[in-house]
Amino acid sequence: MHGTYDKRPQLRIGILGGSSLLGEHALPLLAQTGLPTSAFTRSLPKVPCPGVTWRNADDWHGLTLDTFLSFAPIWVLPDYLERLASTHVKRVIVLSSTSRFSKQASPDARERDVAQRLIRAEEQLKQWAVERKIEWVILRPTMIYGFGRDKNISQIARFIRRFGFFPLIGGGTGLRQPVHAGDVIQACLSAMSTPGLPSGGYNLSGGESLPYHTMVRRIFQAMGRPERTLPLPAQVLSRGVSIMRCLPRYRHLSSALVGRMNQDLVFDHSPASDWLGFAPRAFHLMGEDLPGR
Repeated sequence: MHGTYDKRPQLRIGILGGSSLLGEHALPLLAQTGLPTSAFTRSLPKVPCPGVTWRNADDWHGLTLDTFLSFAPIWVLPDYLERLASTHVKRVIVLSSTSRFSKQASPDARERDVAQRLIRAEEQLKQWAVERKIEWVILRPTMIYGFGRDKNISQIARFIRRFGFFPLIGGGTGLRQPVHAGDVIQACLSAMSTPGLPSGGYNLSGGESLPYHTMVRRIFQAMGRPERTLPLPAQVLSRGVSIMRCLPRYRHLSSALVGRMNQDLVFDHSPASDWLGFAPRAFHLMGEDLPGR
């Protein structure tokens, strides 16, 4: 059985990014194991988690860890590496993204910068860990969704709720592999405890590859809304995205996503399945996966 905790009953765990979408849902699972868990934060969590010790992000004094898991953006991790080394940590697991591959050649400079930041941070972690003989694992999810707080499926759902339709370019035929946040969390927990796990990068893609337009259709269905998609020329939709970016909620949108609607973004997750028991679900939205009003 992958990811069982009885193999290393004294595992001492450190967590960065505990107040993130994934962190908030992972911490209660860790607390249930009874393993000593320290979560580092800049501010106290909105919902305390019994069984987890919250520490200031700068307070690493006297701490010894076996395994460290970061849910924070990977590019913040280099600031913590030397303090992390002082804990005598044996294995480090971090979340990156398949965007390091898909956005390298993006026409949007901001997206290219994101890809480069991911690549640089991954290389820094690898070099740091190899020099210190520390096990390192980089998990790269695809399009994360779930719990109504993601910036992928939830953004599409909010657009549909506000405008009653969704625009598509060229039929939206590009393949996607949405991966549920709960499945990503399970992979993280398995990576913390699986004995003999080889250091390296593991893709975490969803259990189903489906065209972009089918993904959008299922969001309409989950919302109980009639499916209304609007075919638009790429230039028109790009201009619309530029206008929407003036609104705080849509500030992160990129016109480059328009061109990707017909681009296949598919990644093999078989190494994660083999080593971590990763068995992601098909794309099916529950009520809890949709954003609140």
